[in-house]
Amino acid sequence: MTDPRRAPHPANTLNELPGEEWLYFTKSLLSTAYPSELGHRARRAHGANKPPRLMARLIEFFTRSGELVLDPFAGVGGTLLGAAIARGPRRALGIELDPRWAAVFGDVVRDLSAERDGLGPEVTDLGTADPGGPRPFDPSGLEMRIGDALAVLPTLDEGSIDFVATDPPYNLQLPMTMAGGALAEAHANRRTDYAMVTDSPDDLANAADYPEFLDRMGAVFSHLHRVLRDDRYAVVIVRDAYQGGRYLFTGSDLASRAAGAGFVPKGDLIWYQAGTRLRPYGYPRVFVPNIVHQHVLVLRKEAERQASRRRRDSR
Repeated sequence: MTDPRRAPHPANTLNELPGEEWLYFTKSLLSTAYPSELGHRARRAHGANKPPRLMARLIEFFTRSGELVLDPFAGVGGTLLGAAIARGPRRALGIELDPRWAAVFGDVVRDLSAERDGLGPEVTDLGTADPGGPRPFDPSGLEMRIGDALAVLPTLDEGSIDFVATDPPYNLQLPMTMAGGALAEAHANRRTDYAMVTDSPDDLANAADYPEFLDRMGAVFSHLHRVLRDDRYAVVIVRDAYQGGRYLFTGSDLASRAAGAGFVPKGDLIWYQAGTRLRPYGYPRVFVPNIVHQHVLVLRKEAERQASRRRRDSR
């Protein structure tokens, strides 16, 4: 069957997208409402799992077929599943601290691979909501390693990664969220399973305070900068936080730490999670935001020639 998609521009060395799909992706607002699929029932136990469809879109824009994607905080494998359903599957390496989440990912891949007598799942074509046509499923290039990202990343070769896509542990996740309390027993909209914290001191969510969380993320960014190829991209998905009565611009703070590690911030895509449950955080006394969006920070490791030119042009 002939591929109905147009060929990419002959000068396009970043991805395999035709011009209209390239343009569609560059909108600064990403709104998603994907169907429950690809092992969603099992993966949702994590509480902060990433939609494989969203990750596939990111992977398709920032890589070409066969290239290697890294997720240093892989969780239940949303990024890796995104690589498996990318049009022209990519290889993907995930690092996950907690063995229980790596086990969930392994079970999901096994079960999906067995569907349709071994043909794998039939991924629904969403039309204009997911431009590009039907999606395949090829998990053959996926690998999940269990361990602390700060211990595993130094073992990777310099310049061995084509693209980084990750959703880091959120800082200082509280034992009882703003939606908790006695009323949570009777009212579902005051209950949440968002805080997914391990007992490990290596878990960034167990940092002593917000500055320590940022410092540890700065160390992660330094390692990611080393392993990423020149002129390639990293995207970091992060939600701002509201803690102790104060709004924290976590996305901005992490972008600053990434810049300190050598990355060049190239953009901030806002991911609007349509259908997010609203919770009565401050009602009926004070304003407390329901944060229904996340930042997709776009960072680039620029070769020294480009960095020198940028410094020269800014003088």
